[in-house]
Amino acid sequence: MFKVGMLVTALALGSSLAVAPPAQAATTALEGIPHFDHVVVLTEENESAATTFGAGSPAVYLNSLRSKGVFLPNYYGTGHVSLDNYIAMVSGQPLNPLTASDCSAVSLWTCVQPQAALAGGRNLGDQLETAGLSWKSYQDGTSTPCFHGPYTAGDTSPDPYQGNSTTGAKDYADRHNPFIYFPDVIGDPARCAAHQRPYTELSADLGADALPAFSFITPDTCHDGHDSPCAGSTTGGLAAADAWLQTELPPLLSYLASHNGLLVINFDEGSTPGAGAVASPTDYVCPTCASLGLGGRTAAVLVSPRLPQGKTVSTSYDHHSLLRTLEDGFGISEHLNLAGAATPMTDAFVGTAP
Repeated sequence: MFKVGMLVTALALGSSLAVAPPAQAATTALEGIPHFDHVVVLTEENESAATTFGAGSPAVYLNSLRSKGVFLPNYYGTGHVSLDNYIAMVSGQPLNPLTASDCSAVSLWTCVQPQAALAGGRNLGDQLETAGLSWKSYQDGTSTPCFHGPYTAGDTSPDPYQGNSTTGAKDYADRHNPFIYFPDVIGDPARCAAHQRPYTELSADLGADALPAFSFITPDTCHDGHDSPCAGSTTGGLAAADAWLQTELPPLLSYLASHNGLLVINFDEGSTPGAGAVASPTDYVCPTCASLGLGGRTAAVLVSPRLPQGKTVSTSYDHHSLLRTLEDGFGISEHLNLAGAATPMTDAFVGTAP
């Protein structure tokens, strides 16, 4: 709960940041961030950098991808539940009391409404559409477009879709599906259905040469490493996540390599400091990050043949940095909320091939 003390400050900062008017995509990217025709963000769950990328890590395949791009050992989450991190990645919004509790005790309707308060509820999807760029969120564990829990005005029943449930998609969690938390997406069923798609459609989009400019991939709560063990299984955690990546990523990586693409693999949050913790304080906080790195140090990997292969960049970044970098790469000068105070990932792209 050490992050709660920063909540008021973060909210004040987020509400005070100047937000530029929406801008059309530029022909050249901004702040030294190169343009990619396709950018994919794939988010895993609840592992610290030391566990995922340290000696003896079960994530053997994920670690092998470090040689295929740039490794960011000082990448941080922004909070210590899931939802606040996912919201930060696509809108730059700071913590609020509901997202900082995963909205576990309230309805989906109740949870969505506060997101409209900052920057008019604008999110990366809005920015991309303003710039004339395509986007989709591929959700593992769902079978229908725009899948989510009940969304009804005035509903007070807690959202039942929180992973490991016995209803619907048992390993799907609304809190890992960021775009449904914005009223202009979830409140527009046609728009939501156009952009929130079952993960099973990804292979068809690759085969049809129809991958959008931006994709957000959420593995289900077994495949993202969240559940340990997975529901109905004796295995799970980081090993299960790595096995899923090894099976699923090769076709995507092949497509991105031949279509000027970039894959970002990150984690929502890392470890929390506990009694007798011996890790460095920088595993739990990032003084130079817009969010102070209150979600812990998770590290991240950027994969593309255009990047310097096997490079490690020690600059500190957080989810707000990721959003600013995505905006820059697509030529969007509007930096939403705390993305306006974040460090762009310029250092990570030094040496990138034209």
